[in-house]
Amino acid sequence: MTPNFNNLDPELASRLHQAWSLSRRHHGNRLTVHIPGMFVVDGRRGRYRAISITASRCELDCEHCKGQLLRTMPHAPDPETLFRLGCEAQSRGDHGMLVTGGCDAAGRLPWKQFIPAIARLKSTTGLTITVHAGQTDRETARALKDAGVDQALVDVMGDDTTVREVYHLAEGTAVIRRTLDALAEAGLEIVPHILFGIHYGTEKGEKAALEILKEYRLGNYVVVVIMPFRGTPMAQVQPPPPETVAAFVALARLTLPQVRASLGCARPRGRYRRELDLLAIKAGINSLALPSEPALEEARTRGLEIVYRETCCSLDG
Repeated sequence: MTPNFNNLDPELASRLHQAWSLSRRHHGNRLTVHIPGMFVVDGRRGRYRAISITASRCELDCEHCKGQLLRTMPHAPDPETLFRLGCEAQSRGDHGMLVTGGCDAAGRLPWKQFIPAIARLKSTTGLTITVHAGQTDRETARALKDAGVDQALVDVMGDDTTVREVYHLAEGTAVIRRTLDALAEAGLEIVPHILFGIHYGTEKGEKAALEILKEYRLGNYVVVVIMPFRGTPMAQVQPPPPETVAAFVALARLTLPQVRASLGCARPRGRYRRELDLLAIKAGINSLALPSEPALEEARTRGLEIVYRETCCSLDG
């Protein structure tokens, strides 16, 4: 069922229209539909799996996840397994892989151990490799770049309290800025992920995150929305209303007009997704991961060319 937004708040409607027009001016009349992992959309299967290099272990133990996301992924607890899974991905016809995992108490992944395997994969396969960088110093950022990593994905929050209370990183946003600086100096392509509603379902620091991102050269950013998981302190959290998220998507476009905007696969399902996706189209989003049908109908009605990519939405369509 297509959501009805005939009574949309006039101020929001105006902002969505501004964002739509700005998006068309800078990015043309195209919507890229991304199908990550092993999901299937319109008969197309994703060809871009996420692999955890720490199995389900994560010392950071963030309030919204508690390591649950890692349990759903194939595990590569050692470099040889990572290399094998990469070779299997190539044989399967995958386009690439996302290397991720849990963090230590300082937010770091064990990259030193796995960088040789990543370099070996890059030299022997045609895979695109993206990483969830975690908190990264300059030496590690350079090593990831030298290994051939194509993109570094970074969660970006603009509120110190959120970083401390949800992500358990005592230094707050300073540690995120250091990571962004290290990756930028290494010449790695950064794709920031702005986590809307990550402070227990409330908007807190998302606009400040945009101000941080204005300081960096970016090709793409991704907006995702809090998804309550069972067994976590946020299990009963209500995600922000779709209209609130859409207003932020439009603001992000107005703030970063020349940067491609994606709505990532991490967002609530069902009616919530249908409403948010449709509003995101109205706000001129450039790519959607796992879109709902009303959004595709709206895109076609507005004359957008729809292009399918069986990859993560961090990759340029």
